[in-house]
Amino acid sequence: MTKDTFTIGGQEFSLSAEDVERKLKGVEAEELQRVYVEVSGKRYPVKQALAVSAGLIRSGFTTQMAVRVLRKLGFKLGEVGR
Repeated sequence: MTKDTFTIGGQEFSLSAEDVERKLKGVEAEELQRVYVEVSGKRYPVKQALAVSAGLIRSGFTTQMAVRVLRKLGFKLGEVGR
């Protein structure tokens, strides 16, 4: 399991794709707004996925920051309606 280190809002954390999958297991996906990430065959809003996986407060990061982290970890991302 390879972990990548990220800094968001001055807070540094390490996260792997396996961490994201493990922490989202059994978590109900919220309503998709615009951008989603696919984890274990399920679509989650990117901010929900990162907040749950890294233990971050959602207001502390942007959608684009979440996209950058999840993309670097190798997850498939998409936009609702596309």
